[in-house]
Amino acid sequence: MTMQSLQYLFSPRSIAILGLEAKEEPFVSAGRILLQNIVTSGFEGVVYPIHSSKEAMSGISTLPTVKDIVKPVDLAVLSGPPEEWPGQVAECGEKAVRSIMILGSDFRHRVNEPDKLLLQLKRLCSKYDIRLLGPNTMGFIRPRLGLNVSTGRQGVRSGGLAFVSQSSTLAAGVLDYAIAKHIGFSSFISLGSQMNVDFADLLDFLSIDPDTKAIVLYMEHIENGRKFVGAARAFARAKPLMVVKGGRYFDATKLTAREADLFDSDAVYDAVFKRAGMVRVDDVLELFHLSESLGRSVLPKGNRLLIVTNAGGPSVMAVDMLLKLGGSLARLSGQTVTRLNQVLPFHWSGGNPVDILSDAGPDRFEKALDICMAETEADGVLVILTPQFLTKPMEMAQILVKITSSTTRKTILACWMGSGDFAEARDFLDRNGIPTFVTPEHAVKSFLYMHTYGQNNRLLSETPANILEDFFPDSGRVEQIFNDAIRDGRHVLYEREAKAVLAAYGISSPPIFLASSPAEAISYAEELGVPVALKVESPSVLHKTEVGGVKLHLRKLEIEEVFEQIVKTFRRLRPDGVLKGITVQPMALWPGFELAIGMRKDPVFGSVILFGAGGRLLNAMQDCSIALPPLNQTLARRLLGDTRIYHYLKDNAHPRPCLPLLEKTLLRFSQLVVDFPQIQEIDINPFFLGELTGLCLDAKIILEPDTKPDIHRAQGACCPQNLVICPYPCHYVDIMTMRDGTPYLIRPIKPEDEPLMYELFSTFSPETIRMRFFQHITSISHEQMARYCQIDYDREIALVATITEDDKEHIIGVGRLTILPDRERAEFAVVVGDPWHGQGVGKKLMGVCIEVAMGQGIKQIFMDVLRENGAMRGLAARFGFEEVKHEDEELLRYVLDLSKPARKKRKNQ
Repeated sequence: MTMQSLQYLFSPRSIAILGLEAKEEPFVSAGRILLQNIVTSGFEGVVYPIHSSKEAMSGISTLPTVKDIVKPVDLAVLSGPPEEWPGQVAECGEKAVRSIMILGSDFRHRVNEPDKLLLQLKRLCSKYDIRLLGPNTMGFIRPRLGLNVSTGRQGVRSGGLAFVSQSSTLAAGVLDYAIAKHIGFSSFISLGSQMNVDFADLLDFLSIDPDTKAIVLYMEHIENGRKFVGAARAFARAKPLMVVKGGRYFDATKLTAREADLFDSDAVYDAVFKRAGMVRVDDVLELFHLSESLGRSVLPKGNRLLIVTNAGGPSVMAVDMLLKLGGSLARLSGQTVTRLNQVLPFHWSGGNPVDILSDAGPDRFEKALDICMAETEADGVLVILTPQFLTKPMEMAQILVKITSSTTRKTILACWMGSGDFAEARDFLDRNGIPTFVTPEHAVKSFLYMHTYGQNNRLLSETPANILEDFFPDSGRVEQIFNDAIRDGRHVLYEREAKAVLAAYGISSPPIFLASSPAEAISYAEELGVPVALKVESPSVLHKTEVGGVKLHLRKLEIEEVFEQIVKTFRRLRPDGVLKGITVQPMALWPGFELAIGMRKDPVFGSVILFGAGGRLLNAMQDCSIALPPLNQTLARRLLGDTRIYHYLKDNAHPRPCLPLLEKTLLRFSQLVVDFPQIQEIDINPFFLGELTGLCLDAKIILEPDTKPDIHRAQGACCPQNLVICPYPCHYVDIMTMRDGTPYLIRPIKPEDEPLMYELFSTFSPETIRMRFFQHITSISHEQMARYCQIDYDREIALVATITEDDKEHIIGVGRLTILPDRERAEFAVVVGDPWHGQGVGKKLMGVCIEVAMGQGIKQIFMDVLRENGAMRGLAARFGFEEVKHEDEELLRYVLDLSKPARKKRKNQ
């Protein structure tokens, strides 16, 4: 379904309302309230109440059925009971109604088989190509358009914030709060059951809405992980995206204790939000505080907060919350302390928080605040004011506005704690762009949430180093091991096999041998050197310690007795089990640290990677973090940095472990996960990291239970089904030749290409720059260049042409295909460095991009070209683009229809 279908739903010109003949509550009230809201909200379109009587409703004549409406209907609202919905949807489908909304509050408690009803509705929508919002929605409000198609209150202000809620009851409460607090919205949408309009659809729709500056989400679950992550990443790169996630602990109760400890659903959602650049907050009130702060203040560069107050108690509360949530108090410079000593009484606090004391009037307040605003060690300033004898809240608010408007670019937050004239002062500060709070805790939380948002965006645009440039895993060996295990009737690999798989991807292990007798075990121990470890190997055992199957630090004289003890215990606990033998491995005796690396498949978001403190206390310590593959160096460092053990290793451990090796290990592990979607679970615990090396001391790999013995490394045009973020599309790599015979490579762009892209930009003449960017620019910011290089391969393809000179790669041109949210159209642009003009590079890039678009199912490509750009106009004509009118007189728009039979025939040829 196209984006146009969402336009019909949320920007309708005609609305039909069905179900107005309902006889019971809440359906009677719901239909009438909704009709009244539409009529009184200022809707300029046409409303068709459907009722068998000919009496007017809300001053509007009724019609007996939808079929009696002569003109097209953009939106039909069903307000009646659930048993009527299938027939009404079919009736709307026959009438070619473009979209439907079903109210249906608490419908699951009113029907015997709610899921069966939803499936029936979904099939009808698919049959008639209808967008359906709900059921279990209160509707939507778009104040700027004069649209209140909801059962909520009137009086919502227009603003730049969009609110989307999965819960209709929560949405109703939030709406009342927002109206009381004068919070404005661009859109207020109750999502409901996500029939065929989900969070991803709304993120894409609102991303192109110029009135929406930020989005606030309340969600309980996601249906399509890849679709959501793609839409969220795209939106969060341009505008703030904030979320409250309900059900933090509900899903965890469905898992085993072991799984729930580390891979619970909420931890995975946290990883998803971080990867997408979203900010997660704890409650809805904090969402609105944060959205106001983001709209009114600059983002802090760090987490150092300076507090200025006339009361000690509230500042203590602020400090407690700041330190609890990982923030830090800004350290006052000597110059700042000296200056404050000159304007404050001798018994002032002498540090941060800066307590100007309860008898401070406007004059002392202004002098101290002016000094604190100049402190370079602070990333933000929180001003806390409480009612005291000499406090003048409005005058002090005016001082704060005056100082901040002329002297600072810091994050400024104001906490005026009181009512009456304090409330009036807060209103004044709000009107002048300074976010206000009633409690210091909420102010501190907003500051740190703003820091998190800025940090997320900086990390998204950080350029990773290419630390695996010479990494060539032996995927063929892994395929062989997996297929042999499946043919043997096993989905759980033996430890020897699991370690061989990891070794094929550059993750080393100590030597391991399988012994069938004590004598053989002793022989291996002599070869390896004692002490050694003995471990049971059996397809009947998943966790070796449960059958006493792991014995460590064994000397030669102990091996025979321990060997027989392991066998005896196994026979007792697994009398019908199959014992393959006992493995013999050397102990790692050098100093090191036990870590854990793992992977699981989440039912919504696919494969996720875990890192944490390892060993026997892995579950007890709960010191781990989760990330989505594929990883690069930046993402690996972020995964590491979210754990306490990593900071200990980095700052305090002796001897200092080899952290660069740990980064490489995570990247190699990530590549294994990407390459083989058949893997259900991997455990490396412990991964023993020392000063010079790291070894996998124990490993387990489990394949999907339905895996067939024809496993191959994932490759080709499709994103592996186990990933929500598409990996690097190697299948687009090809070798070409310039007209002068020089070979060059066409490949997808990588995040690591940012330095090469700057080098390419330096080869552009002013004319080339104007032809590509439609204006004269002399530089591109790091943030913008990172956006060019760090793309979502599921939504955008940038192909670079590269040459190699003196063993160094150089980018000589870029073709970019940006797929629109409807996935039917894509915008194309291409540019080639001046030294390589006339060599056919631009033509090749265009041709390959067109083939990529066809492979993605794109129906139409368009590009905008300056009228004087003769080269691009010639390319457009050569590839069959047609010129269409552009609203800008300086530009021409060229459109290529990929759905034409001639184009498809050409592709097949």
